[in-house]
Amino acid sequence: MTVYAVKNVASSAFLVTDGRRAMIVDTGVAGRAPAMLKQIADAGLRPADVGLILLTHHHADHSGSALELREATGAPIAIHRDDAEQLRRGGRVDLQPTSLMPRLMKVMLAKAEIPAIEPDIVLGDEEDLSEHGGIGRSFVTPGHTPGSVCVLLADNTILAGDALSGGMLRARMARKPMFATDLDAAARSMRAIANHAPTTVYVGHGGNLTAPSVAQLKTC
Repeated sequence: MTVYAVKNVASSAFLVTDGRRAMIVDTGVAGRAPAMLKQIADAGLRPADVGLILLTHHHADHSGSALELREATGAPIAIHRDDAEQLRRGGRVDLQPTSLMPRLMKVMLAKAEIPAIEPDIVLGDEEDLSEHGGIGRSFVTPGHTPGSVCVLLADNTILAGDALSGGMLRARMARKPMFATDLDAAARSMRAIANHAPTTVYVGHGGNLTAPSVAQLKTC
């Protein structure tokens, strides 16, 4: 299993492949589709090899290029049921900072608008993604948003979206999400991620997170 990160200043998107098929996890902000398509080609794959576009949550820095990538690959867009309605509506969301730095960032980030997208697949709390054309399993990790999900791969790698974040100065150290709709739920989700004892955790901001830093979240 190989995970490729397509990064920019705002957030990271990921291409997961087993060498034959591929899955996109998050799509970055609007305008990032060409970078993802280049990564698909660099990995020796074709756009048609992408079987699923999974959004870990509805925020604009993760869903911004989803429509363009669906058009380019033909792959369906999937999101958890508790984030599906906000994705359908699009527009702005109320970001709720969890510390000082996100409070300072909120003014700029709050201007970003989610594209209005009708998802092709609405996920439950735990799904075998191979049944939807993807790879691995998804499991719900609410807190950052009500329907945030993570992806667990066969090698115990986790793609966590914004359920966790890297530190601003120490990018590979696991931290709580910068924004959360429910801090208690976010803490439970962090413990759930840690309980999987992942070998590597990829996140939207910072990372890849070190295994020891994720393990200490069991006590958060």
